[in-house]
Amino acid sequence: MKGLKFISAFALVLGLAACDNYDLPNPPGQTYPQPDGYLTDSDLQIAIAPEAINLVQANEANIEPTVATIEQLDNFPAEYSLSVYMEVASNDAFNPSAVIAATVNGNNISVNPDALNGAIQQAITKKPGTYTINARYIAYATLGSTNLRIGGLDATYGNGTIDVTTLNAAKDIEDAYYLVPCGADGTPDFAKAVEMNNTAGNVSGYDNPEFAIQIDVPETEDYFFMIASASAYEAKDAAALYGCNPAEDNLSGKLSVGSKVGELPLKGSVLITINMEQDSYSVNFAFANIFPISGSTAVNNSMWLYTDNFINYYGVTAINQRWAIYTQADKQGVKFTVNPAVEPIVSENGFEQSGEIMMATDNSSISAPVKANTLYYVDVNLVQNTYTMKALTTLGIVGNHNGWNEKESLPLTPSRDLKTWTATDVELDGEFKINANGAWDYDFGGAAVETSNGAHVYNLQFKGGNMSIEKGTYDVKVDFSTMPYVMTITKK
Repeated sequence: MKGLKFISAFALVLGLAACDNYDLPNPPGQTYPQPDGYLTDSDLQIAIAPEAINLVQANEANIEPTVATIEQLDNFPAEYSLSVYMEVASNDAFNPSAVIAATVNGNNISVNPDALNGAIQQAITKKPGTYTINARYIAYATLGSTNLRIGGLDATYGNGTIDVTTLNAAKDIEDAYYLVPCGADGTPDFAKAVEMNNTAGNVSGYDNPEFAIQIDVPETEDYFFMIASASAYEAKDAAALYGCNPAEDNLSGKLSVGSKVGELPLKGSVLITINMEQDSYSVNFAFANIFPISGSTAVNNSMWLYTDNFINYYGVTAINQRWAIYTQADKQGVKFTVNPAVEPIVSENGFEQSGEIMMATDNSSISAPVKANTLYYVDVNLVQNTYTMKALTTLGIVGNHNGWNEKESLPLTPSRDLKTWTATDVELDGEFKINANGAWDYDFGGAAVETSNGAHVYNLQFKGGNMSIEKGTYDVKVDFSTMPYVMTITKK
């Protein structure tokens, strides 16, 4: 490393003044400081460590592993010290990412093993293993509470990849779990076991340790069960099954190996949810549909949300500025509304919103991002208590007939209640889809199910495949009042 050189007081003043009108665009959760100014002529060069890092070995040896080295640093003020932060991500766009403070010792840059492990868990995955991570470094000249970011507003150094073996988990969690029906004496029936669904989708059990499954319990029968990890299920190992220690309400409790068989206190359609990080379970009624109702909208005019796993409920629905979620069409039963402790997140274009929900007994509601009666594609997770809504302000047909130009799709005209969308004298030729808002963020495709008397009928689904029709002139009708959604194209 070249020797450190003095920087003039005049240059420091310029650097401090230059940042007065800037806000550094740090993503939430990052820990490097907002700069008080910039040091732009330091000629800093950092090289990422070429060797793989094993955090388990580093912890056992009680050392900080080297993650990078300083190759050059010129024009650095002698009275300041060098501070470095390491940013990690799974991709070179660094979104999402996590940042930790590094230790600078001479030319060496190292990090605390637990801190690096936590950053990987935050930005990439909590599942133990060896991963190739993207890393880059943010550097500061620091004097007391003053921090000058080296290189300028967005400058980073040593960008590259490094292999890291993460720390072992405090508790082993598998990627799959099974509900195993049992006799009253606890004898398992592995042949009738059913795999539970991860409530966050296709993710590692470490990243989301919550699983759920819906079952139908006859009114005349008792239902006993235990929980098997994937390894216990494959081995048909009854001794490794999790039994239940119920709470007083008998609707929840703790799971542990060796405990007694669990008994469901509910009949009918039941949802069983487990959390393998907390070793807990809960049971509740499962809902075949849920009903997003906007203001004074009559239930028979609302468009329901549907489910195939009793966790996620999804579909298109019309919302006029405010809405709530009901579990019964008559607005009886459980009602969900926005969690007031969590601010909803709205996309830059104002078409998409996400947030958290909670059960409510008052007249509270969820605000929609578009302040007019609008069609939305909504996805509600009743286990994670989250929702997303995507405004479909326009719908059009895009395909071979217009060179797949998404911005110039053939427009569909909505009915007053937004349930049907139509067009007349449309020229189609070969493959096509329906897109929303003149873009590919939201689109519908599907498959032909019937053709007769010049009418072609397709079942529609969100993000479905391309549809196809012979060249000709047609009238088009899209109907969102049925499930599956139906598109009818009639030849002129």
